[in-house]
Amino acid sequence: MERRDLVKMVILTFLTCGIWGIVWFYQIGNDIAALRGDGTPKAGTDVLLGFVTCGIWFVVLSYQWPKLLNDLAAQRGRRVDDNLPVLALVCCVFGFQIVGLALMQQILNDLPNERG
Repeated sequence: MERRDLVKMVILTFLTCGIWGIVWFYQIGNDIAALRGDGTPKAGTDVLLGFVTCGIWFVVLSYQWPKLLNDLAAQRGRRVDDNLPVLALVCCVFGFQIVGLALMQQILNDLPNERG
């Protein structure tokens, strides 16, 4: 799992009119699955379902994936932000999914440093 620069990811998302945001979303899903070790979530399937459902599945995942990240943080003894899933969901509903992606990426960037 690699550490990703938030500024670079946000700029790439804007420059590509959101296409890089989909790639970034996929990468976040793969990173969560790698940290969990059980293969869930399945990022490829989730991105496909997001397209098939015209984005509704992305809204669902904007709540589920931060919950998974909170579970990972709690397992590693880190402080958990219980508001993260709701914040990411609200941002996604109002068209600011990039904020939720950045928040999830920040947690992912911090977690590997604590793995032993």
